[in-house]
Amino acid sequence: MVYTNLLLNSGKEFTLNVQLIETVTEMNTVEITATNNKGESLNKMSSVSTRTISIEEAQRYSGTLQDIARMAQNYAGVSSANDDRNDIIIRGNSPSGVLWRMEGIDIPNPNHFATLATTGGPISLINTNNLSNSDFSTGAFAAEYGNALSGVFDLKLRSGNNDKREYMAQMGFNGFELGAEGPFKKGKQASYMFNARYSFLGIMTKLGIDFGTGSAVPEYQDITFKIDLPTEKAGRFTFFGIGGSSFIDFKAEDTSDANLYNDGKQNQQFQSSTGVAGMTHTYFFNEKTYGKLILAATTGGTEGFIDTLNVNDMATKIYGVYQRQNNALGHYFVNSKLNAKHTVKVGLMYDYYDFDIEDSSRYVGNYFFKEMDFHGSTALMRGYTEWQYRPAENWTLNSGVYSQYFELNGRTSVEPRLGLRYKVNEKQTLSFGTGLHSQLQPITIYFNREEGDSGVIYQNNKNLDYNKAAHFVLGHDWQLGRNMRLKSEIYYQYLYDIAVDHDSSSFSVLNAGATFVIPNNGNLVNRGTGENYGVELTLERFLDKGFYFLLTTSVFESKYTGSDGVSRNTAFNGNYVFNLLAGKEWKVGKNNAITFDVKSTYAGGRRYSPVMMDESIAAHKEIRDLNNAYSEQYKPYFRTDMKLGFRMNGTKIAQAFYLDIRNVTNNQNVFVENFNNRNNKIETVYQTGFFPIFLWQLWF
Repeated sequence: MVYTNLLLNSGKEFTLNVQLIETVTEMNTVEITATNNKGESLNKMSSVSTRTISIEEAQRYSGTLQDIARMAQNYAGVSSANDDRNDIIIRGNSPSGVLWRMEGIDIPNPNHFATLATTGGPISLINTNNLSNSDFSTGAFAAEYGNALSGVFDLKLRSGNNDKREYMAQMGFNGFELGAEGPFKKGKQASYMFNARYSFLGIMTKLGIDFGTGSAVPEYQDITFKIDLPTEKAGRFTFFGIGGSSFIDFKAEDTSDANLYNDGKQNQQFQSSTGVAGMTHTYFFNEKTYGKLILAATTGGTEGFIDTLNVNDMATKIYGVYQRQNNALGHYFVNSKLNAKHTVKVGLMYDYYDFDIEDSSRYVGNYFFKEMDFHGSTALMRGYTEWQYRPAENWTLNSGVYSQYFELNGRTSVEPRLGLRYKVNEKQTLSFGTGLHSQLQPITIYFNREEGDSGVIYQNNKNLDYNKAAHFVLGHDWQLGRNMRLKSEIYYQYLYDIAVDHDSSSFSVLNAGATFVIPNNGNLVNRGTGENYGVELTLERFLDKGFYFLLTTSVFESKYTGSDGVSRNTAFNGNYVFNLLAGKEWKVGKNNAITFDVKSTYAGGRRYSPVMMDESIAAHKEIRDLNNAYSEQYKPYFRTDMKLGFRMNGTKIAQAFYLDIRNVTNNQNVFVENFNNRNNKIETVYQTGFFPIFLWQLWF
C-alpha cells in the first residue's frame, strides 16, 4: 500500500491506520498487492462523489486558514466566490443542504458567529490539528446519511498518542493555541487528547491588518477533546467533544466603514455558542460483526440585535434575535461482513430537539412583533439499511434505504439509494450513483408567525413537508500513474417539493443559507422545483518527491422555479469554477525543509437582484427588483494565494514557520453593491484584498 503526503517531524509521533479489503477470488496461492487509492473514501458504502480529505492537505494548502471547509472549496463541484465565509456550495445547491457529522452523530453549525439553520461562518470551530482523515461527499451519498440535500462532511477526531505524552503550541490567524495528548498510564492503551484556542485577531487589528470586519474585533475561543479507552472484553469506549463561543460588536461610528459584515450604517452586536459532547461504545460480537453506540448532546444558538441609522443619523432598532437549539442524540448500528461478497449495515437514530426561538424583525406601532416565538420540543427518528455485494473482484454494488419521521408535523420520507462500481482494469474505474434525498426545512422556518387582521396568530409553515431531491451521477476514475489520476463526473439533480411562497413570487428556500440569517417568510408551500447539472474534472498529482498539484474544473447550471412559475438562476449559480493548486518542498540540511505552495481560483461572480433606484430613493431604503431575482452577476472572481514555509526538526522539538499571503495580487473582487440612502448612490463593498497571515507551530 502506497501512502503519500504524510508529514513527519521529530516533535510528534506519527500513527498510520491502514484498512485492507479482502479479495473475492479464491485460489491456492495468494499474493497481496496494493496501489495508491488516496482519492477513494473511507466509507466503502459510498460509490461516487466521495473522497477522503487528508488533514495534511488541509494544513499544507495555501489560503485554507487551516479550515477544513475552506479546503473542501478546492475540490471539483464546490464553489464559494466569497472571502468572508466558509460556506460549502455544492453543485449550485444552498450551503444549508450540507450535513455536518462528527464521530457518527449530526452536529450543529461548527463555526464561530454561526446562526441557527446555517452551515457556514467566517471562522471554523473545527480544529484541523485534532482531526483524523475524513470523508467529504458531494452527491448521491450512502444510505446512512440523511436529512441533507447536497453533501456530507463526515468528520473523525483522532485519538491521542497512547505511547508518549506530547504537547503543541500554535500562534496564527486562528488564534493562540495549546494542545496536549498522551497515555493515561505508561504501557496502557488508554489515551487523551485536548486542545484549546483563543482569538488572535485583536492583535492583527492593532498591527493595522484589515481582515474584512472594519473596526470591530471578533472575540472567540474553543476547545476540542477526545478520550480513548479500549478494553479487553467490554469493547472500546471513547468520549469526545468540541465547544466554542464568539462575540462581535459593530459600531456605526464611521459611515465610511463598509466591510464584508457591516455597511457602516448599522450598530450590530452578535454572540453565538456551540457545544458537542458525546461518547461511543464499539463492541465486536465476533470477527465478522460489530456494533457501535453513539450518545451525544449538542447545543447551538445566537443572540443579537441591529440598530440602523436613518437619513438624520438617528438610531432605530430594527432587529433582535435569541435562538437556541439543544439536542439529545442517539445512533446505534450493527455492521456484519457475512463473507467476502456480502456486507450488511443496519442503523437507527433518534434526535430529540428542544428550542427557544425568539426573532423580532418587524416594528408594529410601539412594539416589535415576534415573527418567531417558540419554546418547545420535537424529535426526528431515522433508520437505514445498507448492503454491499461484490459478485466479482471488479464489481461492487452498494444499495440501501434511508427513512425519517419528523414528530412536529408527522412527515415521513423513504429514500432508496443505489451505487455501482466497475473496475475496468488496474487503472480505470467506472461508477454510478443515484438516490432520493430529503431534508427538513431550515428549522427556524417551521416556527414563523403571522398576525391576522383580528390579532390571531397563525403558524402556516408548521406542516411543511421536506425539501427533496433526486441525484444521478456517472463517474470515471483513471489512474495515470502511481501518483497521478484523472477523475471526471457528470451529474443531474432534480429538486422538488421545495418551499416557496403561497402567493406568486420569486422566493424559494433554495436560495437561503449563504448569509448569517435564514429568511423569515411565512405562508410557504411545497410547490417549488429546481435542477442542477454539470460536469467536473480533477487532475491530481499526489505529493511525491516533494511536489504535488491539483487542478479542478466545474462547469454547471443551477436553476429554480418559485411560485410564480418562472425559471431563474439560483443565488449560487456561478456557472464555473477553476482551481489550480501546486506545491514544492526542498530539503535543507539533514532535518529541515522549505515549502512553497500556491493556489489560484477563477470563478463566476456572485448572483444578485438589481436595485430599483427610483423606488429606493422614494422609500429612503434599498429595494431590490425581485421580479428579476438573481438575474445579474458581478464580474468574475479571481484570487491567488501563496504560502512560504520553513520546518525545523530538532532532537526532541520540531517547529514550523509559515507566511500565507491571501490575494497576493490584491485583486478587487466585488462582494456586494448596496444602495446608500444618505447620498442616493450605489456603493460597492469589495472582498478581502492583500492579506498576509503568519503561522508558528511548535511540537515537543
